[in-house]
Amino acid sequence: MGTAPGWAAADDAAASVERFHAVLIEAMQTEGFGQRKTLLDPAVAEFFDLGTVARISLGPTWRSLAEERRAAFVALMQRLIIATYADRFDSYSGQSFVQVETVAASTGPVVKTVLNRTNDEPVNLDYYFRSGKAFNVVADGVSDLSLRRADYAGIIRESGFDGLVADIEASIAEFGD
Repeated sequence: MGTAPGWAAADDAAASVERFHAVLIEAMQTEGFGQRKTLLDPAVAEFFDLGTVARISLGPTWRSLAEERRAAFVALMQRLIIATYADRFDSYSGQSFVQVETVAASTGPVVKTVLNRTNDEPVNLDYYFRSGKAFNVVADGVSDLSLRRADYAGIIRESGFDGLVADIEASIAEFGD
């Protein structure tokens, strides 16, 4: 039985989400912020298209940056994403992820999932893929990438790119152990 074009990409995206969710469950069961960060580091690098996340997050500012500053910002985004997940997925009480469906979008597959929480409402998580990696997560209809881009544009207007970097560094430090 053959597969239609795009099915392999959809299957790969769904499998990638499954692997990432398994790491998130493991992170919830891991004591200590530092240990969760260590666990999440390779998973975030494998799962996310960090270059696209960084480029879209910065908007027009990206074009004005030298290649070294772009690379440093991509690394900073990776550290921020790892710290954010290590902070948010810090305790396990029976949570589970369920994949609902995978649909096509202009950039690639979108894997629609639900995070079932035992003491709270479920959260719809939609993962948008491009070139085999996730570049945006939409939680209950709110795009992480859109929020980040809007926040970063305001900080850049007020404090410049270096002010944004300092702000992100401060946010990462706030998570701490």
